[in-house]
Amino acid sequence: MFFKFNKTIMIKNIWIILLALALSSCSSTKDKFEKDLPSLPSDWSSSYESMKAIDGWAQTFNDEELIKVINEAMDNNKNLRAASNRLDIARASSRASIAPLLPSLSASLSKNQISRTIETNNDIERLYTYKDSLGVQLNWEADVWGRLSRQSRSSFRQSEAAEADYEFAKLSIAGLTAQSWYLFAEAKLQKDLAERNLETRVSTLKRVENRYKKGIAQSRDLRLARSQVESTRADLINRQQILFESARTLEVIIGRYPNASIVAGGLPDLPANPEIGSPSERLPLRPDIRSLEAQIEAAGLQLTSTRLAFLPRLSLSAQWSTLDDNWSDALEPKRLAGNLVGSLTQTIFQGGKRISDTQIRKAQLENILENYAQALLEAAQEAENAIAAEDTLEKREIAINKSFNESKAAEELTLEQYNRGLSTIFELLDSQSRRLNAESLLINAKRLRLTNRIKMYMAIATPPFEENF
Repeated sequence: MFFKFNKTIMIKNIWIILLALALSSCSSTKDKFEKDLPSLPSDWSSSYESMKAIDGWAQTFNDEELIKVINEAMDNNKNLRAASNRLDIARASSRASIAPLLPSLSASLSKNQISRTIETNNDIERLYTYKDSLGVQLNWEADVWGRLSRQSRSSFRQSEAAEADYEFAKLSIAGLTAQSWYLFAEAKLQKDLAERNLETRVSTLKRVENRYKKGIAQSRDLRLARSQVESTRADLINRQQILFESARTLEVIIGRYPNASIVAGGLPDLPANPEIGSPSERLPLRPDIRSLEAQIEAAGLQLTSTRLAFLPRLSLSAQWSTLDDNWSDALEPKRLAGNLVGSLTQTIFQGGKRISDTQIRKAQLENILENYAQALLEAAQEAENAIAAEDTLEKREIAINKSFNESKAAEELTLEQYNRGLSTIFELLDSQSRRLNAESLLINAKRLRLTNRIKMYMAIATPPFEENF
């Protein structure tokens, strides 16, 4: 009796230890994560004058062609379709995760043939008898500790993460399309500028040739003018190549064959400053951040489920079969109850597999936590850079615009003086080069402000359209 009592206490203590191990939270990981997690401030580090709140940024550019190419990308982009397929897989997996919580039922039907021989009148005769067999088996594991339900909930959180990944893919493709659209527009404007500049260089060459024929200009001036024409022609060829490559890049993004047949638009005026909120308001709205949050919860549920695997499993099974001609007898409650079997299973030794599984799940959770903290910092960096660049790019464009106006006036004055013989060919070509460089920089400055605004919209999780995105 004393031995039985101590054995009962020992078994009871083992269950208590196993239960405590399974249900213990990873407090050290949680404390370390909360300590290392960056705190989001209540305001951005760069000053920004917000003008109005918006729900969709694509319409703010007043560019109908931009809206068309974004919609085309949403319908045809191959990477976005792949992300949609991954979402379908995750949703199907989450639905399948419910299955272990439910009983499994299988049925079998067979027809048996039995033969025997008899001897009659010195003749052997074979007789056949047939019996139908029906079998049904029911298996169910009772989710006593919540292990199976946690696995199912983890799968649903993974589905939520995949949905956030899909939203992030849509936002990224929309932003990439818009940026590529305006890069394409800039390439077209730069190519047009190179064509006009070539015309200017050719016109200058003709002036020099006339002066050379009259003996006013030297051979050096003529050769220098010819050199500038060919140099400008080479620049035009390069600009044409950039235009074709930009067109093909955009066509691939929107799902077209890259034959550089798409028609470019222009660079619109920058919209009014939008409402940008605060880091603590906007950054948690980003789909990539929400995806990681769902992954953290899924990994935590997986870790708990892995620890609960140390506890015993309670399973119920019932098997019913009959070879009787009257199958209704097999459905009697007494026979059915007699076929119900319950089992309690506890794994004693698996070579350390479950301990290793727990360590793996714990490391996976810690890895996602670190990725989450890093993603928050990088998201804040993207937003802060874009917000700060709003001011610096505006100042840069203003300075370049002033430079362009001055260089244009200087070019006109130098050309007039050259025609009067008061300036040299060197001064004329230099003034033309300065004007060209300033005008090219001005086009680039306008495009940079547009693409930076798009980056800012993406960084603060502003969707391109108001509804149904």
